[in-house]
Amino acid sequence: MANAIAILQKLSRNFQILGLTIASQSQTQVVVSNGSNNITVSYVNAVFSPSVIGGVDPSVSPFLGIGVGNPGEICIQSATGTTLPTILDGAVAAQVFASCASMANDILFQDNTGLPTSAGAGVQLARIRGQSDLLNMGQ
Repeated sequence: MANAIAILQKLSRNFQILGLTIASQSQTQVVVSNGSNNITVSYVNAVFSPSVIGGVDPSVSPFLGIGVGNPGEICIQSATGTTLPTILDGAVAAQVFASCASMANDILFQDNTGLPTSAGAGVQLARIRGQSDLLNMGQ
């Protein structure tokens, strides 16, 4: 339902505004430079039934889903992250987390066993509930 590409592009712009360096970016992930422990931010689509809710077509309404109406999750991983402290290992990681937390989506921390493509992929280390009031949205 949500346009994951638009959400990741918005996050990438936010990271750049904060002065962070984008190591690489694709339609499925944004990688932020963090020394030898680069941080990967991706988007995990929610799995729900029926697959189309309210007849919303993401190609017609691409920004629907950036916020509380979208049940998808923002996933944070790092190159060496097998535990939460190894993912959140310094100021860059903290800035990435804070920027992701400004979205209304839940944040999922997963270990570095692979890029999540669906709910339940990889080992979930923590889930941070999203902000339903859209505080800081669009700033």
